[in-house]
Amino acid sequence: MTTAQRSVKTIYVLLAWALGATILVFIALELWRPCYFLTDDNLSYWFPLYTEMGRRLQAGHSPFYSDYLFGGGYCYLRDLNVLRWHPFILGPALLADSFAKFWLLDIQAFLLLVLTTVGFLLLACRLRDEFSLKISGVYLIFYTLSFVFSAYALEVGPSWIDFLAIQSTLPWLALGILERRLLPGLLLVAFFTVHELLSSYAPLVISSAFFLTVFAVGAALWRRSVQPLFGWCMGNALAILCLFPFLLSIMDGMGHSVRLLGLPKSDLTMFSIPARTFTFSFFLGNWSEPVAIWQGDKMLKTVGFPFTGSILACAAAWCIFPAICHRGRWRILEATCLGIVVLLFVFIVRPNWLETILYQLPFFRSMRWPFRESVVFLFFFHVLLVLRFPEKLPRVRAAVAALGFILFIAPLPFIRVPSFNPLALDRELLFSGKAQRYWSRLKTQLKPTDKIIAAIDWPYWQANSSDIPYTLLGTANFPAYFQVRSASAYAPTAPIDQIPLKTIPRYWFGAFHEDQIPAVLAEQPGLKILRIVSTHPLKLTITTGSGPAIDLTPDLQAAGIKEAEPASPTAH
Repeated sequence: MTTAQRSVKTIYVLLAWALGATILVFIALELWRPCYFLTDDNLSYWFPLYTEMGRRLQAGHSPFYSDYLFGGGYCYLRDLNVLRWHPFILGPALLADSFAKFWLLDIQAFLLLVLTTVGFLLLACRLRDEFSLKISGVYLIFYTLSFVFSAYALEVGPSWIDFLAIQSTLPWLALGILERRLLPGLLLVAFFTVHELLSSYAPLVISSAFFLTVFAVGAALWRRSVQPLFGWCMGNALAILCLFPFLLSIMDGMGHSVRLLGLPKSDLTMFSIPARTFTFSFFLGNWSEPVAIWQGDKMLKTVGFPFTGSILACAAAWCIFPAICHRGRWRILEATCLGIVVLLFVFIVRPNWLETILYQLPFFRSMRWPFRESVVFLFFFHVLLVLRFPEKLPRVRAAVAALGFILFIAPLPFIRVPSFNPLALDRELLFSGKAQRYWSRLKTQLKPTDKIIAAIDWPYWQANSSDIPYTLLGTANFPAYFQVRSASAYAPTAPIDQIPLKTIPRYWFGAFHEDQIPAVLAEQPGLKILRIVSTHPLKLTITTGSGPAIDLTPDLQAAGIKEAEPASPTAH
């Protein structure tokens, strides 16, 4: 057996171990919370949307139009946030009305996690061979799994599946940049740029592309050749050329959306992560909840969104000390990765001077959340660990790896299942079939042309937001799931010329404040307005214009819904 054959066999063995571990961890997550990824935006935004896409595909119709959102006839092809043509999405969507209908997001997540595992392990093996690193397969698997599953603690995996799509793309794009043959490298970059564009949110792609460009420049300097940078740029150009007609459509839609103007300047640092929180999170993040409880905060208010302590928890975090401190010569590519990590730290902390700069840049001025940079930070951090693996002091490196792993794992049985907004009540209503039975009865009172909206009193929402059953009010994109036409919906980049109402809901999930109702009814007097009167006992009403309110209690009781159970602050 030749050296090359032995190397390939070793990679196959490492892949088998890494994939086996990924599958086991994924199963553990599903046991921890079945349909693990079905929370927050994944539940209220993507799940109904993918369900309708799947139903339209099964009926032989285009999946890129909605019969129910924004009054019906809404075109997704012009919505920057809904460019979703990926097989990982449309394939599972075909299960929309099957026994596996609630697993659409988890199937997609599983495929993305597998792609991430394979990509990062191949990248790590490539770096080991390229630089003749004395790093064992055990450490390669440890770093791979740390990168793949640190995103669970990042809390964007269970909330916004877009970030898993970005995570799955990063190692493959880096492989394309490092490929010594121009054509294979260019094609690899093009293929996974298309994958990224069709499975993620465009601003995320722009953000990650900025830092990958810096990586390509570093690779070009290391190789003393323009090929890495040329292949990276041409691969992106080829991907954009392939998707050009679709990109033109969404850019046209973006040109007619409110989001084009960007966010207010103050919003750019609203959810930045302070340096102290960042440091604690990185090394001890999963301990944030036990520490808060030990300090007397049993309601866990001090570790709530957006300052949740586990936002960047990383199993391999402690390995940075032997990596940085050992006396090995710094190669250009290692220094590039370190520089990117430091730059990303600044982006995540978001000092005021950076806010001023971002506000002047197209696209970057609309980036409120630091989480996209957090995903890229974790990637380049783990690449740095591979490149700076210390050959000496084996006991020290083993000790810090074990320490990081134990600190990451030990608190998990005692903390909440991660999610910014678990929507536990809505999950229960969906899984039990109660929400479906409720809407089946309510639809008998609606004409096919009727449109609904939800109205919620602002003080009432502030006091009861976690106990409100959003599925029963028809907010966000739930009308698409229950096949009810709504004049509203949730789409942060919806083109204004496709929205039937000029009055924009003040709630992000598509509901209107009570003081907006007169303006809405002035536009469309025949709207059916759903309101929540109380949660204990649960009472909903429906009104046509200024007519009398109809109590929906009989429909709730017939569906087996009596009470909105309050959500526990310490358990999801």
